[in-house]
Amino acid sequence: MTLQSSASPLVASNDKAVARAEQSHLDWWSIAAIAPAITILLGFLFLFFYGVFQSLTDLKFGRTLVHFVGLNNYAALIKSDDFWNSIRATLVYAGSAVVAEAAFGLALAKLFATEVIVARLMRPVILLPLVLPPMSVALMWTTMMDPQSGILNYLLSLAGIARFAWISDPNTAMFSLVLIDVWTYTPFFALIIFAGLQGINEEVREAARVNGAKGWATFVHIELPLIAPYILIAAVFRLIESLNQFDIIFGTTQGGPGDSTSVLSVRAYIIAFQNLAFGRGAALMVVNWMIVLVGTFAMVKLWRVVRQRVS
Repeated sequence: MTLQSSASPLVASNDKAVARAEQSHLDWWSIAAIAPAITILLGFLFLFFYGVFQSLTDLKFGRTLVHFVGLNNYAALIKSDDFWNSIRATLVYAGSAVVAEAAFGLALAKLFATEVIVARLMRPVILLPLVLPPMSVALMWTTMMDPQSGILNYLLSLAGIARFAWISDPNTAMFSLVLIDVWTYTPFFALIIFAGLQGINEEVREAARVNGAKGWATFVHIELPLIAPYILIAAVFRLIESLNQFDIIFGTTQGGPGDSTSVLSVRAYIIAFQNLAFGRGAALMVVNWMIVLVGTFAMVKLWRVVRQRVS
């Protein structure tokens, strides 16, 4: 009895020591697993805050002495008409592209949900625009939109329509860029919305039909409210990318003609890498980031409200 009672505390302490050793071993493995992600995150944070610091200086290429100027770069931007024109172009481009892509993506998703021959033919090729590099897309559409030898004007001439200026005219350049963006990223909306349509219980549709709801009424009052969170989450990602869009715009118009398509990202590139005013260019990108942040928070808030109502 005495030997058993004295041995039990020793066994319990050994078990605790083993458990403690195993726990520390697992912790080290966990730290090692997430270390690359933490390193990359810290790298991005360092670059971001360094960019914010640059926006508060008069940093220019070739200048060895850099002065801290505070908010002078931002004050100069606010007084510039080009700055407000860039904000307008950025918001017009992003808003028009996201709304159009959501509408066309919804139409494509409804088409894919059917069994018609067109839907079967389009499903395998719908992802092709998404896998193309944005700069390649820009160069391809620039060739197609050439006012003299472009294939788009040739097709319009077959229908008896006069030549269209496309990206060569300040009045039509923004429309042309939105058209390119819609062609490229509408499949993103279509796939996400199609997944939402596939997730709707068929019994819900059947109950609507039993109650006398026709096809359009079923879509408007049943399907559309249920897939609204899918539309909004796709819109969040596309809004972020559209507000930061650079490749397609710079590859086609480089912000022209004039300043008609000079969005914030393109103007920041021109100021920083062509005018070599890195401080002023960094200030533009910080403003762009703030617009993206506000727009994203608003869309996520709307998504949560809609998702709660659907739930």
